[in-house]
Amino acid sequence: MSIENSISLSAKNRTERGKNASRRLRADNLVPVTVYGGGLEATSATVTKRDFAALIRHHGRNVIFTLDVEGTATPVKIADVQIDPIKGFLVHADLMRISLTEKAKFDVPVKIVGEADGVKNFGGILDVPTHTLEIRCLPMEIPSVIEVDVTSLGLGDHLSVKDLKLGDKIELLDDPETVLVTVVSPRAEESAEGAVAAEPEVIKKGKGEEEKK
Repeated sequence: MSIENSISLSAKNRTERGKNASRRLRADNLVPVTVYGGGLEATSATVTKRDFAALIRHHGRNVIFTLDVEGTATPVKIADVQIDPIKGFLVHADLMRISLTEKAKFDVPVKIVGEADGVKNFGGILDVPTHTLEIRCLPMEIPSVIEVDVTSLGLGDHLSVKDLKLGDKIELLDDPETVLVTVVSPRAEESAEGAVAAEPEVIKKGKGEEEKK
């Protein structure tokens, strides 16, 4: 994914603190943000909720954009977003300043490509336990997704982080043995489901025998 030079978000300096101030900001459809990194002191600002939500919706959380805080512009990425667990509104966001010439860490989603042979021809089930990977690279080199081609996988086959070939510009930070995708035999899947279903019966039977004692 290349840097979206055309994406710019305007912000204003924030001086008020506390829950009451946060409530007032939300009432004005503003989101408090903290901007840090880049060898500079952390600063507090506010962005328009509508614009910030639209940025995430259209470009995802990995996008690098220009934050303009009352005339001072700097490239940033979204480090963290806090969402109200009940009402679902944006509570706060952390933005990290980015140097375009220094490598940084990014979380990139995994995208499965193709249909596994074990699924297509032998009725296997595709299990995908890993959905994102952590990488280190220059901001200009961030991929939007990391594609994992499963076409050649047969029953019982799997792919791990060590099987990925992303070139010299991208460094994978996850454990090389981390499993990305596995083709599970339908019999193994049925056995696992049967074991889970039988467990409550075993527990129930064990309690009944104890009660007789």
